[in-house]
Amino acid sequence: MKKIIISIILLLIAIVTMAYLYFSKLNANHSTSDIGLFAATSSSGFIFSFENEKGITDILKEQQLFNEILGDERYKELTSLKKYVLALPKVSQSIENQNVYFSFVPGNNLEMDILCITQLNNPSHTPQLLHAIKASGTQLEPLNNLNKVTLADSTIFYLGIKGNLVVLSNSPQQVTTVLAKNLKDKDDKFAEYIQASNRFNKNSLAQLYINFNTLPTLLKNIIPGKLNGELSSLQNQNSFAVLTYNYSKDKILLTGTTIANNPNNYYNLFSDLNAQKINIQNILPINTSSYTIFAVDHYLPWRKKLNHWFLSRHEDKRVTKLITDINTRYHLNLDDIFPKYFQDQLITFQLSTAEKIGAINLTNGDKLMQLLIDLSEDYNDEIKLLKEDDMLYAYFGLPFEGFKKPFYIILDNYMIFANNASTLTSFLNNYNNNHLLINTTNYIGANNQLPGNSSISVYIDHANSTSIFSKNIYPSYDKDLQSDKGLKKYDSFTYQLSGDNGKFQTNILINKTPDVLRKDSLAL
Repeated sequence: MKKIIISIILLLIAIVTMAYLYFSKLNANHSTSDIGLFAATSSSGFIFSFENEKGITDILKEQQLFNEILGDERYKELTSLKKYVLALPKVSQSIENQNVYFSFVPGNNLEMDILCITQLNNPSHTPQLLHAIKASGTQLEPLNNLNKVTLADSTIFYLGIKGNLVVLSNSPQQVTTVLAKNLKDKDDKFAEYIQASNRFNKNSLAQLYINFNTLPTLLKNIIPGKLNGELSSLQNQNSFAVLTYNYSKDKILLTGTTIANNPNNYYNLFSDLNAQKINIQNILPINTSSYTIFAVDHYLPWRKKLNHWFLSRHEDKRVTKLITDINTRYHLNLDDIFPKYFQDQLITFQLSTAEKIGAINLTNGDKLMQLLIDLSEDYNDEIKLLKEDDMLYAYFGLPFEGFKKPFYIILDNYMIFANNASTLTSFLNNYNNNHLLINTTNYIGANNQLPGNSSISVYIDHANSTSIFSKNIYPSYDKDLQSDKGLKKYDSFTYQLSGDNGKFQTNILINKTPDVLRKDSLAL
């Protein structure tokens, strides 16, 4: 018996020791096993990744899409890099089975620089690698511990190698910055999330990694000031996304997961809710430029989360007092109004005129209209004005923060509100004449490619957003948006999130107008 006990103890000690050594080695050596990933995530929040041996550039060569999205200059640079460097047998052998990370980082003069990061299987072969590149006809010129790489078509990159880390960029400053970083003991939650997610994505063609914390910094060379409109929710969205690219010749479709790291993020109020069948978009006017929809499966449990969100913003007492004061002043109970007759969806949307509107769907619009009589003033027979501030904000939170004391209408079990009565007059004209977004070919085409159920859905209509884009992004990027060789033919962008036990199943669709698709001809 003693021998058995001793054997068990020794076995446990051996297991614990082996586990300790194994995980210690993992932690100590992440800089060599995943140094390319850690270098990429420390440099950019928007990273495109693929395994070198999968030959993704060959798979994507039929796709005119990437030329249109990246623009001629950046596409030409990537094409040249693949053709004259990555395709060389010695280079391909040196990074065989390694991931290649392409990312974009803000450069000088409102430019967006490219970073290409990977790692060598054997850093001792670096001299032979450089010799093979030079022997292929590419010029290598030493420059401050880097190599200036001039390709056969005169495209210029800068190459830096440190140990087994390889960094290429159109900017020498970007290469120097990456090589100067200490990646050995870096606590990088973004990289760790990618590693954990990739265990389940071994067979994916390519992936996109997004760190929403740094996305505003990346976009500063495109959008002056803060993100606004339906993109404003991304401004402080402390989230990570790992998305898998789904091959298609006529659209960009990415699927994967998103996790909101901050428990007090408004989006997190929906991360463990059941996705709902979305239909509130049926009321949207034909000139809708963008919208964000939130779906709540059961309001009362969700209300507890909302109250905690108010607490995190130090607004809980103000909101409670606001409701109490209104109840006392009008001798009613607001909790018997909005919570009772709200159904399951709320939306904010912006028109091509930049006017903003909000709406909720209802279980009984006629009853809600009666209960709001004392809280409202008549503007005309259809349009009313709420007499008290922030009632909608108190019951639904962030999306309705901008509607303090709005005008509103109730029709067909929807409450629609705006800050100007004229906006609702225009809305009614479109609604009554069936001039609706859901009747357009482009919207039908995009909507049919995604699940009908979601928790959060963001949509941007390209044509209806043209004038808004031109006022909110720098001219060079606006020119690309409106160019036939750029993004003009892409009719919409959809960002769809479905709650899943604390995270979100995610779809991103960049859809292209079907009747203007051209046969892809450019080759990587």
